[in-house]
Amino acid sequence: MEKGPEQEAAGEEADNEDSQDAVELKNAGNSADVDSYLSKLSRHLARYYEYPRRARRLGQQGTPVIVFEFNRAGELIDHSLRDSSGHELLDDAAREMLTQAAPLPEVPDDMRGNTFTYALPVRFSLR
Repeated sequence: MEKGPEQEAAGEEADNEDSQDAVELKNAGNSADVDSYLSKLSRHLARYYEYPRRARRLGQQGTPVIVFEFNRAGELIDHSLRDSSGHELLDDAAREMLTQAAPLPEVPDDMRGNTFTYALPVRFSLR
C-alpha cells in the first residue's frame, strides 16, 4: 500500500531562520486548533499525491522533506527541498504535489501569524 502525506505523522517544523516573521505552524495557536488545521492541510495535500509510475517500476522508495512558507490565505510563498529521498523522481513528485495543491486551505482566524512555515515529509513506499 502506498503512503502519502495523510498517513505521515503530523510532520516536522521547518528550520527557517531566513524568514523571521514567519510563524512555525506548531506555534500558531493552541494545539487543538493547530492539529485541526494540520489535518485539513494533510487531507488537501493528499488529493495531489501521486507516486510516479517510473519510480514505482524502478522500485524507488523514500521520504523527501519539503519546507514551505504560506500566508493566511493559503498562498504558497516559497518552498524548497530540505531532505532528498535519494531519488530525483520522488523529490520532483513531492515538489510538484505542493505546487499543484496551491492555494492551500486558509488559516483559521484563531491561529496567530501572517505567514507560516512547515516541513512536510512525503512518504513514497511500495509496501
